[in-house]
Amino acid sequence: MIPIKRIFVLVTILVVIAAAGTAGFVLTEGYGPLDAFFTTVVLISTVGLGTAPASAAGKVLAIVLIIVGVGTLVYAFSTVIEFFMEGYLGEMLEERGMKKKVAELRNHFVICGYGRVGEQVAREFTRAGEVFVVVDSSPESIARCKEHGLLFVEGDAADDETLSAAGLHRAQGLVACVDSDADNVFVTLSARVMAPNLRIVARANLEDSYSKLKKAGADKVISPYAIGGREMATLMRKPQVSDYLDVVTGGGELELRVEQFTLSEGSPAIGRSIKDLEVRRRTGAIILAARKPGGAFDTNPEPDTTLSNEDTIIAVGAPDEIQSLESLLAPATGTAAGSGDA
Repeated sequence: MIPIKRIFVLVTILVVIAAAGTAGFVLTEGYGPLDAFFTTVVLISTVGLGTAPASAAGKVLAIVLIIVGVGTLVYAFSTVIEFFMEGYLGEMLEERGMKKKVAELRNHFVICGYGRVGEQVAREFTRAGEVFVVVDSSPESIARCKEHGLLFVEGDAADDETLSAAGLHRAQGLVACVDSDADNVFVTLSARVMAPNLRIVARANLEDSYSKLKKAGADKVISPYAIGGREMATLMRKPQVSDYLDVVTGGGELELRVEQFTLSEGSPAIGRSIKDLEVRRRTGAIILAARKPGGAFDTNPEPDTTLSNEDTIIAVGAPDEIQSLESLLAPATGTAAGSGDA
């Protein structure tokens, strides 16, 4: 039992002792309620009485109150000292601070599960400068979150109150990567019911879980084992292709970023063609694909393709090149076009 609960129990015991002592002195000594309560408090606190109780029953009651009351007070005092000395108060303040920070999050990501996959997702989000909060019920996982300085909510990721505490209604996406496929289905279903427009990416260990997670509401389902298997096969069959993908994804010496940009009202790119923008010459980035709202991706857009409001562009380039492209596509007011890792 943690000290804060022990303190509550001890206070309750003291109240019961005081009530019992007051009633006892009323019955044995004929004291009024106030005098009986005063006598009880004096005995428990070991201050002492000027006059001993007249009856034998009153004296026995006084002895019992002194023994029980003093013992309880000493134990309560030691518990309070433990509460302050062993950092429980600091933990409570830290927990309140964490809840306040999470409550202030907007347009963030929620990572459900901080195992091997969740930790890697958190690492990638941190590298990309994204804001996120981890949800996990494991004490070991929470300890790692504290060690890494991450925002977290301790609790069952499938529980509505836990997801609400993580700011799900204010989030832009959720990653369901709990160790169990069944748990991921529950997490995905709960999140989809609470936030119908939320983007959800879920992890599946078994092939049979893919369809279940899709039915539960996941936008994308990822199997780490399938991805790992394909990567190993590619390494053996096409080592140069694998080396190139390493470079593109940041695993090699040159880090390239694949980024998405959604054009918004006021962007100088609206109404102009890809050729007119001279993206490669002006930024160094390369446009890989373009997509009209609600349409399919044009994975090899022609230079004469005219861009419109709310079009999405997928581009690749070094970090500084992507930043230059973002500035090029930003609205005239200075507000950058929407972007995020593809």
